[in-house]
Amino acid sequence: MSLIIKTNRLWLLLLVMLGSAWGTGRLVQPLDNLTGQTGRDRARESVSAADLATYRLYRFPGINILPAGPSGVDRPAGDSATAADIWTRMRSGFAFPAVDPDRVRSYIAEYTKHPLLLKQMLQRGEPYLFHILARLEQDGMPTELALLPVIESAFDPFATSPAGAAGIWQFMPGTAAYVGLDQDWWYDGRRDIIASTDAALDYLGRLNKRFNNDWLLTLAAYNAGSARVGSAIRQNRDAGKPDDFWHLSLPAETRSYVPRLIALRTIIENPDDYNIPLPTLSDSSYFSPVKVRGQIELKVAAQLAGVPLAILERLNPGYDRSITPPESTHTLLFPKSVAQVFRERVARLPQDQRVKSILHRIRRGDNLSTIAHHYHTTVPALRKVNRLNGSKIIAGKLLIVPVDGQQIYTADTTLAVLM
Repeated sequence: MSLIIKTNRLWLLLLVMLGSAWGTGRLVQPLDNLTGQTGRDRARESVSAADLATYRLYRFPGINILPAGPSGVDRPAGDSATAADIWTRMRSGFAFPAVDPDRVRSYIAEYTKHPLLLKQMLQRGEPYLFHILARLEQDGMPTELALLPVIESAFDPFATSPAGAAGIWQFMPGTAAYVGLDQDWWYDGRRDIIASTDAALDYLGRLNKRFNNDWLLTLAAYNAGSARVGSAIRQNRDAGKPDDFWHLSLPAETRSYVPRLIALRTIIENPDDYNIPLPTLSDSSYFSPVKVRGQIELKVAAQLAGVPLAILERLNPGYDRSITPPESTHTLLFPKSVAQVFRERVARLPQDQRVKSILHRIRRGDNLSTIAHHYHTTVPALRKVNRLNGSKIIAGKLLIVPVDGQQIYTADTTLAVLM
């Protein structure tokens, strides 16, 4: 979303995916290399191919290509092979103005050079696309906007940029605050799938009104900022020049940002024309929200639901520490098929058995006192369990936050009984 100097971000990203070599500029990078969130480390634990096939979530789709089934993508248990394809639904809502093919031909060519990588980025977005499309249709917005996270983040909810943009919609901290996304010790709304989608589409809607329902100018403002686009429009008007997107003097990234989305829309509309195999993604809801009172660790929630932790992490990336904040009621997303199982099991699990362990990734500015305060423990307890002689801690390292040993034992036993 924010303006960064690199103009070929997406294709640098594709090269990054191929070679796993992280560069500079606005590249999507593993969050643990940048801010060291504990949740990101857990989400990158190894997951079996069977787990991924069952839930159709692809951890590193740009680096490790998983075998695809006959339909082009593995399907979850119980899902009909004849399920409606989400691309048909998406095409029916395309509403961007017609564009001269020559304006986007070079961008289409870039996509066609990497068909498997494009396919896998789209597969990565499957858990989220149904929800995004439903929200767009509810608001009467062009369904091309459901493809914007491909451009922004390759549909990686853990994506972050060197400039600090985060989540599938790549909100900068300042913009996130402006649109009402909460960010605190426990939670980052920029990564929350539902909250960030609502915020992004509301923001796009407001920008669209400002730019007189011109979606190309709206997208340019989403990328470069409304002030920058407004200034470019005034300059052209003062000079007697056309003031549409294609004639504005905008930064290089923005000049490529909009046609990249149009090129992607063109491929989705007619994939056979470009020999691009789109993944067969079901037009059905992937997740269900569940309200949970009090604090619960995602590891415990995953055990109760009977799903791999990585699945729950990818559906709930807003909980930075893989644990919900203490007190109050919070929403967790679960694969639709297991949501009711979780509701039943968590209702029988005592509140004091919902947190088994906490690993804290030390960040700059942390000290033992602040960490102890946030986790409601003591500095001596932190020193003891981590075998620290003094108070020196190092940013980037993991710190074990102690919980009562009997509580861990009891929670494990209770989980075994419930399951």
